[in-house]
Amino acid sequence: MTNPEDSGDSPLSAFVLCVVPAWCAFMSVYLLIGAVAGMASVLWGAVLAEPWRAQGILTCRGCQSRRGWLQAIFSWSPSCGSCGRRFTAWPLLGGTVGAVLFAGFAWLVIELGCQDVSEVRPSIPHWQGRVPFHLLLLFFLLTAIVTDLIDYVIPEQITNTGTLIAVALATLSGDLQLIHVWVDWSDELVRIYGPGLPQWMKDHQHLHGLVWSVCGLMTGGGLTWVTRAAANRILGFPAIGFGDVTLMAMIGAWIGWQPVLCVLAVGPLAGILTGTLIYVVTGRSYLAFGPPLCVGTMIVLCCWRAIWEEQGLRIIFCHPPTLAGLIGGAYLLFCILLYGVRVFRGTSAQQLRR
Repeated sequence: MTNPEDSGDSPLSAFVLCVVPAWCAFMSVYLLIGAVAGMASVLWGAVLAEPWRAQGILTCRGCQSRRGWLQAIFSWSPSCGSCGRRFTAWPLLGGTVGAVLFAGFAWLVIELGCQDVSEVRPSIPHWQGRVPFHLLLLFFLLTAIVTDLIDYVIPEQITNTGTLIAVALATLSGDLQLIHVWVDWSDELVRIYGPGLPQWMKDHQHLHGLVWSVCGLMTGGGLTWVTRAAANRILGFPAIGFGDVTLMAMIGAWIGWQPVLCVLAVGPLAGILTGTLIYVVTGRSYLAFGPPLCVGTMIVLCCWRAIWEEQGLRIIFCHPPTLAGLIGGAYLLFCILLYGVRVFRGTSAQQLRR
């Protein structure tokens, strides 16, 4: 057998010839899966939103004639055979976004370890467990974004299906959590023995999977419902839809109660970014609450290690009084902001000019 050094090949060239093709093939799989998932999310969203609005994806806006799924996927944006009006290119856009998102997320998790924290050591590789689990979540999030952009609605078929799948997979695996349902960093000997974990979590792995998923579901849905109730009462109209409540319940079931709190905190920043992008692309000045929540979830998934370890949030999450104070303070500030919006809406333009 020829030695690479004898044949003039350097170790770097041997690495490039052996590893790079395998890595490219591995990532190409995620690009393909993402493209299919992105197009499927657009088509499923179009079917769910059709009772409210014909959006030019499967149904023509001119003559209301309908085309098939395969025609929507492979013909991209053809003209209607009956009236000549062009269909939208949403399937192509969804496939492109899905491919980039899935491949980028898999690269961040597998290659950069963006979700690796010291407390959680999965027994199976990320690419076999957590990556497929969260890619399925990204599919549901993309579908929710599509329906919310079409007609400002998130159907229960998306959130209820996603919630049931999340709880079932979390329970069956018991090894998919971003962080355990409880981790104690407050002990004086934590630097010697590590963070404290309840013994029942170690003895009953599948039960722990059920508990952290259900706790995330209740936290995400419960806090959003309380926020919705306050907004509706203070402003006098439904500023936050019930679909956003079920969406956050679904997200919590996939990621747990600590990450879902981070999603709620990141939501306003994600809203600014998403609103600006949607305004530039579509010209819409009104933004539904669903897309920022979905984008905030993606940010938390891709930055979990930085949020949990580098920002030191794990110290806050193991101290209930501090955590309760932060949540209560944020809720109070939110209510004050709503009152300010109510006063501003009730002030005439002439009064504002004075």
